[in-house]
Amino acid sequence: MVEALQEIVKVHLFIKCCEIKDVEFFSKSDPFVEVFERTRDTEWNKIGQTEVVWNNLNPEFVKCFDFDYYFEEQKYLLFKVFDADMKSGKEVKNVLLGEAEATLGEIAGAKGHNIVKDLKLHKSNNQGKIILRIEEVNTINKDVAILQFSAEGLKSPSCSCFSRLRPLFYLERAIEDNENQKIFNSKQKSGTDPEWEEIKISLQILCNGDYHRPIIFSLNNVNSSGSIEYIGSFEFSIFDITEGNNRSFSLTNSKGKKIPGKVMIRNFQLKKKYSFLDYIAGGCQINLMIGIDFTGSNGNQILPNSLHYINKKSFNDYQKALYSVSEILLQYDTDKLVPLYGYGAEINGALSHCFPLNLNFEDPNVSDLSGIMKSYKNILKVANFSGPTNFAPLINQAVSIATDAHVDQMNQQYFILLILTDGQIDDMQNTINSIVLGSKFPLSIVIVGIGNDNFESMIDLDADIKPLVDSNGTKMIRDIVQFIPFRNFEGSMSALAKEVLAEIPREIVNFFKMKSIIPNDYRIPPSYQVNYDTPQIIIENPDCGERRSFVIYENEMAVENSEDNN
Repeated sequence: MVEALQEIVKVHLFIKCCEIKDVEFFSKSDPFVEVFERTRDTEWNKIGQTEVVWNNLNPEFVKCFDFDYYFEEQKYLLFKVFDADMKSGKEVKNVLLGEAEATLGEIAGAKGHNIVKDLKLHKSNNQGKIILRIEEVNTINKDVAILQFSAEGLKSPSCSCFSRLRPLFYLERAIEDNENQKIFNSKQKSGTDPEWEEIKISLQILCNGDYHRPIIFSLNNVNSSGSIEYIGSFEFSIFDITEGNNRSFSLTNSKGKKIPGKVMIRNFQLKKKYSFLDYIAGGCQINLMIGIDFTGSNGNQILPNSLHYINKKSFNDYQKALYSVSEILLQYDTDKLVPLYGYGAEINGALSHCFPLNLNFEDPNVSDLSGIMKSYKNILKVANFSGPTNFAPLINQAVSIATDAHVDQMNQQYFILLILTDGQIDDMQNTINSIVLGSKFPLSIVIVGIGNDNFESMIDLDADIKPLVDSNGTKMIRDIVQFIPFRNFEGSMSALAKEVLAEIPREIVNFFKMKSIIPNDYRIPPSYQVNYDTPQIIIENPDCGERRSFVIYENEMAVENSEDNN
């Protein structure tokens, strides 16, 4: 029997709420939703949150969430609805309004892929409803649309001559059940002839990759009380504005009658959205670097209670993390040479916060996965665990390597620093300074926490909540740090590797996009020719102009010659 390949279905998850409890005195609640996921054996992991919909008890959120849907895998989802406040000009979390749980399979199996759940708070169900809907994503077309709208001659829906027009618009796309799904809302403008900012939105979000799918432009007015008044709408499609060249539209109101004013699409472009695999196919090299914690808090390595204790029957947690993450990343590393460092130990009587595990300070590289695992075991024989725990020297070394690579259009490289640590760090501000500097360069940092210590400082470095700022007040350009506590994945090396590496492809694409670097042309793989008259294989590699021939003997293969065609 032939085993079928596992099919991955990508879905968008959309969220609405209705009848939310009002916790404001002078207005209505300002809800947003935090979304968490887990599998059967893992803890809840926050994957993001929606925007805030101000002054609304029945919000429909524009932000959607992407999931890989597997029929045979149970993915649990948790939704927490909060009220928001403004403090010092920033949106902050106020009170929990309610929460609900569902599984991705439950939503997929519901009629129209749509379910309604009660929002609960302290075992009370009367907190409103949350409406969850998924739609399968068309993964063929990943381009990005650039659109800019303007309008002329608009009229306020209010009859008062003193009312001021403050127009904003929503974009909605038609969905399968004859309803519309809100996918974008603009900022409000002022006056009868507004011009809105340019927007960039993926075709998967805009029309699910379908050029003929109807898209609804819905124009609204923000009145003096802050509530939204509908003005009018029109319908268009990507096909209309590309093939038909129609860029000017009249508005109709809720009764189907034309109203004063028109809306124009001033600018429209389609741009290619490149993927991680596009860069890899064009020759981008992924370079792994590793730093391992050998501070005294790990315990004496010769004792069974040490995190570094070598058990002949099974890997310790450091070995598990090293093996599972390195195994995957090395598949994208052409030379398989990995700079391997330790920190926080005395080597030959001298304390070092960045020493090569092979003790070769001129060349810290070790070869392949076997070299990584062997060097780790060997250093345990000579390292005297000490302290403190300092990250900055290690990260500075990684930044230096990434800087010296001089990455550009024709030299595409990206560096990943894997740091294994057992707890808190002692040079927090210096580490932040190093990370902020590193955010300018082709570098990502993955921190795996080993053991059961408090990893609060690692969560801060992850910067999912608050961006890092260095001593000079410079904010990180992009978030390059990901922290994973190993204990959340104990017993599952594959689950650890999947979680650790989940963000890397996106970070690589975002860096090259920031630098306006596009993938190079697809590399032609080596060609293979078999000469059946004389048992011989000829391999031609166009990347390096090399031609090699092998004579085949009965039970072995021997190289006959190698020639350079350049």
